[in-house]
Amino acid sequence: MAVGPQGAQQAASAKAARRRWRRPLRYLAGTLLAATLAAILYGVAVWVLGWIPVNAGYKQAARGVAVVVVSNGIHTDFYLPARHPAKDWTRFAPLEDMTRGPREAPYVLVGWGDRGFYLDTPTWDDLSVSTTLAAVFLPTPSVMHLYYHYYLPPPGEACVHLWLRDEEYARLVAYLEAGFRRGDDGAPILLRGRGYTPGDVFYEGVGSYHLFHTCNNWARGALAAAGVRQPVWSPLDGPIFEQLRPAR
Repeated sequence: MAVGPQGAQQAASAKAARRRWRRPLRYLAGTLLAATLAAILYGVAVWVLGWIPVNAGYKQAARGVAVVVVSNGIHTDFYLPARHPAKDWTRFAPLEDMTRGPREAPYVLVGWGDRGFYLDTPTWDDLSVSTTLAAVFLPTPSVMHLYYHYYLPPPGEACVHLWLRDEEYARLVAYLEAGFRRGDDGAPILLRGRGYTPGDVFYEGVGSYHLFHTCNNWARGALAAAGVRQPVWSPLDGPIFEQLRPAR
């Protein structure tokens, strides 16, 4: 049966419409496939590189400088002596108002992380989807957090007490210091009025937070720089503590 000019035009229009629908569908399918493959590769990298150690021959000192590595399940921090011959943190990065805070606190909690996550999420109830997505998928500014404490948490699965030799502690301190952005006067830049309590304070950080350089990987780098056994790379806290266990 012959098709008239009008029928041929309608068929051509229908065919063109199908092609227009197919393009975004193919694009969506390709995007989903690429995202799935990227997630799988990321997971494989986390698992493989988390098992490969650096400083594999590390042996913990019998005595030395007490350092605690602790995680809340997502974020890794360090407890250090607030005052030590190698570093007096109360002078280098004091509280905004030392008359209100714990001036004689013997320990300081030091951590590096995403600025938005730290400053805009004082509690888990304040966590937003936008902050989470930005921290994971975008390079975002960083901050250093210091919290002065009177006590140390007890050892546990996500809380490891280490004895560092003087030279190991000096390397750890140098790495932590490098996380602070400095002003023209060479002093770290305080973020005024942003602490959660009278006992903690935030300073501007160096480097960006993103999917491949998280707070945990930064902490991993600090321990590796000190000579402690650590994974090659770990954006999560789990491999950090797995590699610390042989050092106990």
